[in-house]
Amino acid sequence: MDLRRALTDLKSRKAQDEREAKEARAPLIEIFHSIQGEGRFVGAPMTFLRTATCPLRCHYCDTPNSYEAAATAPVNFGVRTQQEPNPVRASRAAELSRQVSQAAMPGLKQPRVSVTGGEPLVFPEFVQQFGKAVRDEGMRMHLETAAIDPDALASCINQVDHLSADYKLPETLDKPQHKKLLLMPGADYGTLHVKCCEIALRRGASVDVKIVLTDRVQDPALEQALENLLPVRDKILLVLQPVTPFGAVKRPLAARDLERFVAMAVRRKFDVRVVPQTHKTMNLP
Repeated sequence: MDLRRALTDLKSRKAQDEREAKEARAPLIEIFHSIQGEGRFVGAPMTFLRTATCPLRCHYCDTPNSYEAAATAPVNFGVRTQQEPNPVRASRAAELSRQVSQAAMPGLKQPRVSVTGGEPLVFPEFVQQFGKAVRDEGMRMHLETAAIDPDALASCINQVDHLSADYKLPETLDKPQHKKLLLMPGADYGTLHVKCCEIALRRGASVDVKIVLTDRVQDPALEQALENLLPVRDKILLVLQPVTPFGAVKRPLAARDLERFVAMAVRRKFDVRVVPQTHKTMNLP
């Protein structure tokens, strides 16, 4: 009987090893819980999983540590932090996210986890498998992305409950990491952004579109962005985010410029919110 049980256990472990070997993996920067939220969910308790690597370089980026992954990623349980070896399997990341949420706020009515970056759509298979695992546990899955890869989004959108899609204005961008992402003078990623929104809306996900506004942004760029977004205008929340100075961005957006930009969106009949970054003012991660 002991030999039979041992053989059964051996087969079970082998099957599990084979399943894990086939799982998608992604390099992580961190997993943590915060009340910072995002977009329409600002201030909402939420667990965040941050993936490493990003093909873009934004002048305003405040997470340059996400460009490359370390050998391990910190997982913050509130009272303790553990280091998880990279890259991390999707099911393992899902279990850690569930544990972080439970440790931070047990009994939370609707636990949510936001996959952010870096750029999560560099790893669409991981996002899909992670999303299924956390949603099977009753969590809602948010995806925060630069929204420049519609094909990658389409491959994992069935596990996304809420999409937070950036709209990158040309004045806010530095040279990207890949030649195929280089913009011609006067061009932007608008077509790709809109395609991503349409994919999410067809799936039935709620969609926020975030436009970061720096003191380099000119009226024509925002006008073009609003024009491009008109096909999805009535189904999205437009979030205008005045920049928080960091790195290459030294100055905040002038109040008169912010008021003018908001008025432009209102004239185009967008449902618009002004939501600056809140976690720094609240001393949150």
